Amino acid sequence: MQVWLEVQIETHADAADLVAAAVAPLTGGVELRDTETLLSAAAGRTCVVALCQPDRARTLLDAVDEAMAAARAAGTAVDPVTIRTREAHEDEWRDVWKQFFRATRVGRRFTVRPSWDAGEATPGEFVIDLDPGMAFGTGAHPSTRLAIELAEEIREARPDLNHVLDLGCGSGILSIVAARLWPQASGLAADNDPQATICAKENLERNHVGSFEVRASMLAELAGRFDLVMANIQADVLTQLAPEMPARLAQNGLVILSGLLLEQVEPLLAVYRDAGFTLNARADEGDWGAVCLRRIPGP
Repeated sequence: MQVWLEVQIETHADAADLVAAAVAPLTGGVELRDTETLLSAAAGRTCVVALCQPDRARTLLDAVDEAMAAARAAGTAVDPVTIRTREAHEDEWRDVWKQFFRATRVGRRFTVRPSWDAGEATPGEFVIDLDPGMAFGTGAHPSTRLAIELAEEIREARPDLNHVLDLGCGSGILSIVAARLWPQASGLAADNDPQATICAKENLERNHVGSFEVRASMLAELAGRFDLVMANIQADVLTQLAPEMPARLAQNGLVILSGLLLEQVEPLLAVYRDAGFTLNARADEGDWGAVCLRRIPGP
């Protein structure tokens, strides 16, 4: 059984999202604890809990220091900061999900439910049976809900999509959503984290989705063009992917970009406009935003 290092970074609530975004690419999982979570923090405080390989701890802590310095420079409240570390077993992290992940309605027509809380779905709704393990994506986070909301809007206007890419698929939840909305489509669920692809494959099989291939891969390694790309990833990664994205989209293809803090939306839009995209739709929830962009027809 794998042993991880659990790092808890407690800081002012205003800085927590910056810290989480900084450490997420280095970890096997990130959790935010504040006054509204079952495992809570004090008022005005948030605890960012991250799992990493023990040999990556120094890199993760350096990323925390850089995020804190950037937050202070921008005038964001940060201090005091408390950092604690301890060893944690993989099954312990998995069990944390069971304390707060329950059957939940997401979007207009989806119910997401874990194996430990089957719940009752409203007749006519799409049911997604999902055990997230250590991969991101349960429908509980606003970035996932916003991506699903935009996908449902696209379905109303484009019921004929045939090829879909779920980039950074995590748990596979967006692949399952796409398979329900476009049952005729074929798709690819890709993630550069092998742990995520294992989890996604299990969840696709659990939901009897055979139309999506699961692959441990990055965008640059993929071939072909897609009618829709869904990417619920950090803003800095989405920015880096902008030059590669047009080559992966069919004429008038659409891309959903989520995982964005509100202040990151406009800068990212500017990057994607330069890459040949125009804004099709936007959705916001709390501090988070997501956009649907259309590829401008070209070569």
